[in-house]
Order: sequence, then structure tokens, then C-alpha cells
Amino acid sequence: MCRGRLATTKSCTRAARAHSRTSVVVSGSAGMPDSRSPASVVFPCREISTLGDPLADLAYALNPWPDPSDEEPPSAESATSVPGFPSRNELAQRYADRTGRNLDKLDYYIGFNRWKTAAILHGVYARYKEGKKSTDGIDLVEMKKRILDSLTLAQEAVDRLQ
Repeated sequence: MCRGRLATTKSCTRAARAHSRTSVVVSGSAGMPDSRSPASVVFPCREISTLGDPLADLAYALNPWPDPSDEEPPSAESATSVPGFPSRNELAQRYADRTGRNLDKLDYYIGFNRWKTAAILHGVYARYKEGKKSTDGIDLVEMKKRILDSLTLAQEAVDRLQ
């Protein structure tokens, strides 16, 4: 089983192999893999998941999901660019259909997750700026842009609730 605090990459890999000949194990901070293989299965390790609110986990899964409706379209190398891969909205609808959950307030969870992402990135950014981490190979301007983009996306999600 691949869940809980004691789940290891090895146990996640075993679980993934049971479902597919080609498997990818993704850390919660890694996002979507760059894989065009339709045989790949992604099992996110639940290091930043929530306990008790599945819609928060759904938002966590949806936020990094490239979508054709995004201002910047997904790259051709994106795992989601494979023909037949569902869009972000299609995935959310599939989740609602299969679980029976009401997604009317999903934007609240999306906004919260975007804000949480900005906070985590800012914490890492601060460690770089304080000299507590080496900045070799790190684009701090891009990192700051990602923080601001996450905050903007959080605000946009919350604004859709009104």
C-alpha cells in the first residue's frame, strides 16, 4: 500500500508496478512528470496532502495540471499533452461524477492551495536570500515570479467565488 507516513518510494513503486508496466513515482513537490508515455501511472506521495478534506487534495492535484484553457498552453512535452488525456475541468468533473461530491466551492480550495504553494516557495526563497542555502544554479528572479504568480492565481480563484 502506498499511503501514510510510513510509505516509502519502494512501496509506492511496488504499488505502481501492480497497475502498469511503466510507472513513475512523483513526490508532492515534483509536480507532473515530463512523460509522453500513455502507459505511465503517477502515484503522488502524500507528503503535503491534507487529512480530512478530499477537496483540498483534489485542488492540490489540479493546480499543477496543465490545461489547454491556461494563458500559457501546456508544453508539447507535458504528460497531459498526450491525446485523450483529460483537461483540468474534465478531471474535476470525473471526480465529482465518481464521488458524488459537490464542487461548487472548489475555487476556495484551489485558492488555498495556490496560497500554500506561495508560502512554501517563499520560505525556500527566504532561505536562499539569507544565505542558508546555496544559490548555485538557482534563478531567484524566476522563483520570486513563481511566488507572485501563485498569489495572483490564489486571488483569481477566490474572486471566482463571489
